[in-house]
Amino acid sequence: MDKSIVTLVSDVQIERAREAHMFHELANVSTLGFKRAFEQFNAAGDGTDNALGTTLVEMKEGPKIYTGNPLDVYLNNDTVLGAINEEGQVNFTRRGDLKINTENQLTLGSGRLVASDAGDPIVIPPNQIISISEEGVVYALDPAQAVAEQAEVARLMLRDVGDRNMVKLENGMLAVEGLPIGDFPTGPNAVSLSSGVVEGSTVSAMEIMVEIMNHMRSFEMKIKLVKDLDELGETNSSLMRLA
Repeated sequence: MDKSIVTLVSDVQIERAREAHMFHELANVSTLGFKRAFEQFNAAGDGTDNALGTTLVEMKEGPKIYTGNPLDVYLNNDTVLGAINEEGQVNFTRRGDLKINTENQLTLGSGRLVASDAGDPIVIPPNQIISISEEGVVYALDPAQAVAEQAEVARLMLRDVGDRNMVKLENGMLAVEGLPIGDFPTGPNAVSLSSGVVEGSTVSAMEIMVEIMNHMRSFEMKIKLVKDLDELGETNSSLMRLA
């Protein structure tokens, strides 16, 4: 009896983690470049958090949103973009709403620094017209020059992940499953982007709401089973004392 309750409690913990994960995805229906992810749970069966596992990312392309902004980029196929986290490490993203901050550094819309191909921050010359090529080369053009020519500023860190599994980190960024956090050799496919376009979220509000409703029914059934088993255990204990 005790073993059955422990197993059910472990299942309830997993269901709670799934619920939090689904509500998190629902909250990111409008987040640019957001990818659906799927929790992998370990069958610990011991009623502890050891049952909670990793989060694999579904690298399906999201909808294209045309903006006309030359700093907005849509990462084609399985291309990902490098960005620098709080610890100075390179993580990856599909978000493409690029900005220039007050220090003339290229950032994501979230404020994270965009990484160059060498893994460094990209500094943009002030008062320049900026464009980004399909290959990820950042160019600057000085409008004050009579005969202006584009000058290469940097190359974005673009990597192909067509042959790799990606996991979602706690900060919402992406990394390659099984490899240390940071840069990695690009995959076999060519990397590219489209400018003037950003990628929307791959989360469907309707689909996730249906999943949440089904999950809540399953969760309620398991909670009821835990209570029933607990009451049955108390009854058995009382009978044993009377005997």
